[in-house]
Amino acid sequence: MRTTVITGQAPAAATTSVGPATGHRTPWWVVAAMAVAGALMMRLAFPQPGWWPLLVPGLALVFASASVAVRPRTAVPVGFLSGLAFYLPLVHWATLFLGWLPWVALGTVMAAWWTLGYVAVHWLHRWGRTAWPGPVGRWLLTPLVTAGLWTARDALSSSWPYGGFAWGRPAQSLAWSPLLDVVAWLGLAGTGFVLALLAAWIVPVARRAVCRGVRPSSRLLPITGWLAIALGLVAVPAFPTPTVGTIRVVGVQGGDDRAGYFMGGQPGDVLAAHLKASGLIAPGTAPDVVVWPEGSAEWDPAKWPVLTDEFDALSTRLGAPLLLGSSTERDGRTYQSEYVWPTSGGTRQIYDKRDPVPFGEYVPDREVYTRIVPGLIGLIQRDIVPGTGPAVLGLTTRDGRSAKVGVAICYDIIDDALGREAVRDGAQWLVSPTNNADFGRTDELDQQLAFARLRAVETGRALVQVSTVGHTAAFGPDGRVLAQVPWYTPEAMVVDVPLTTTITPAVRFGTAIRLTGAGIGVLGLLAAALGATIRRRRGAGAVSASPRLSM
Repeated sequence: MRTTVITGQAPAAATTSVGPATGHRTPWWVVAAMAVAGALMMRLAFPQPGWWPLLVPGLALVFASASVAVRPRTAVPVGFLSGLAFYLPLVHWATLFLGWLPWVALGTVMAAWWTLGYVAVHWLHRWGRTAWPGPVGRWLLTPLVTAGLWTARDALSSSWPYGGFAWGRPAQSLAWSPLLDVVAWLGLAGTGFVLALLAAWIVPVARRAVCRGVRPSSRLLPITGWLAIALGLVAVPAFPTPTVGTIRVVGVQGGDDRAGYFMGGQPGDVLAAHLKASGLIAPGTAPDVVVWPEGSAEWDPAKWPVLTDEFDALSTRLGAPLLLGSSTERDGRTYQSEYVWPTSGGTRQIYDKRDPVPFGEYVPDREVYTRIVPGLIGLIQRDIVPGTGPAVLGLTTRDGRSAKVGVAICYDIIDDALGREAVRDGAQWLVSPTNNADFGRTDELDQQLAFARLRAVETGRALVQVSTVGHTAAFGPDGRVLAQVPWYTPEAMVVDVPLTTTITPAVRFGTAIRLTGAGIGVLGLLAAALGATIRRRRGAGAVSASPRLSM
């Protein structure tokens, strides 16, 4: 008589990936191909070409590759490879600024954050299959936590190091999509959570659709449910933003492609181009304010009497205050500023850029990086200091009505908290002066314009973006294009900007929505790990206590 002992010992790990439902072994290169293909699809969802419908299926393919039971040591390089596949094409315009090295460095840092999210999703599926083996885990808990983990990854990469890089977030792809109105309700972070949730749901839906032995009705039901949810998002109504008047704004675009720091222009070229373009403002336009882009005044007129006279004369001729941009120096510090140049003298109001670009406008840890790449660091000879003052400037229309404006200079536009702060501090419209000339005629200009439109809808405030070279455009609080002029041409864009005081849900609850989404991810991952550990220990105990079977 023979005795067989049940030990519960697992078989040796396979050298290839094992699918969670079928036991089918998937070669690592297939998993890598899925992840890279999904990342490339996601890149195509962003401008340009801006094929936004590819965002969710692309992210679903990334999640699906992470969900197969690859070993953790395989998940790390696969995640990193897919992160490079997304970010390097997305920010290729950085090569025009300072060459290939900063581009690769930025892409590598962002790919590292991507890898962290990818590996977290991988472990979630490993633990979740044990902790939550039923339909609730498969259809609800795992997708929710997956979306939360991707939201947490976005939050971290948007904050660190050196203030982070909040570019390439899922919601940025929706600027020209029918899902734009969702942003007013949930903000960029909340909308990104919903998009990631849709992508995470595709994974079990697709598995059910291809699973053998499943009735046709059981295949169609999940697909129908997913489509119903997606169409429901399209049907989300715009948040109401009643207006309380208008302000006539003229945005001056110099159109000189030498306006960038590294484009070969001479001192005074940008100033001259914008003075010339200001001459295009027709008599009788009667503007309430004339906006110049970031850095277009070049020098601080408060310290150069000749500029003071020039701007006094221009303001008097137009009968309106100017909103000018230049670097300013105060207390031994250099700021990138935008300020009101009043028609009748007096103290000017000033806003200092909150988010200067690291390695573009200042060099963090300059001594360290100078030892590594002295030639590149030497190109950035001054360090712009982040501003700390309020983001709202006071303006008054010709008929005496208040028209406070929130300011976001160039890179400030990606700062969610700054937009919410400006609205809470009373901004009735927003302006984003910018200098994009260093990026030429690349996708950067279109990607930044997408942020401007999203910010208008999110805050429920009309937004006017005025660039040295383009894009110069104005959006209503509902995202409607109020005006836009061709890039790289001298233009004076005239637009009557609606004023609003409504607080959107995205502004009121934006921070809480972001923290909630990220919290679902982090706490859910911990819960899956704990649940899997408890179940395995119980299973091991049950196996070790089982009787010997006689054969």
